[in-house]
Amino acid sequence: MKKLIFLFAITGLFMTSCKTSAIGDFNKIKQTIESNTWLLQDESGTVVSYNNQEISMSFVNDNGLQAVGFAGCNRYFSSVTLLPESIKFGQAGATMMACPEMDGEQAFLDLLSQVNAYEVSANELKLYQNKILLLRFKMK
Repeated sequence: MKKLIFLFAITGLFMTSCKTSAIGDFNKIKQTIESNTWLLQDESGTVVSYNNQEISMSFVNDNGLQAVGFAGCNRYFSSVTLLPESIKFGQAGATMMACPEMDGEQAFLDLLSQVNAYEVSANELKLYQNKILLLRFKMK
């Protein structure tokens, strides 16, 4: 009987330590995401720019988490819900400058609204819709 109680106690301690580790890992990931500026990459890993200005994303925590950056012509902003297993961007707003080629900017903002998952590895932030990679960023 004592062995059984000891086994339950050890199992409970192990399960608690696993939960703490997952929360600790999420806090590290969240810190990495929020404390860096991210630059959009194309399929070959080249940073995407428009008129010599990089397409970017940064995160600010001002009355809730927000993504802000340059989308190709305009500066944009969007609310963000970041959880250990998911990320969701709200409807993006943007400044209203007109540029010759707005298609790329609109495509970027449309993709952003479809994101529901993420992965952080080394110096990259990958944004997915389910398991389909939509956007890939690297740390600035």
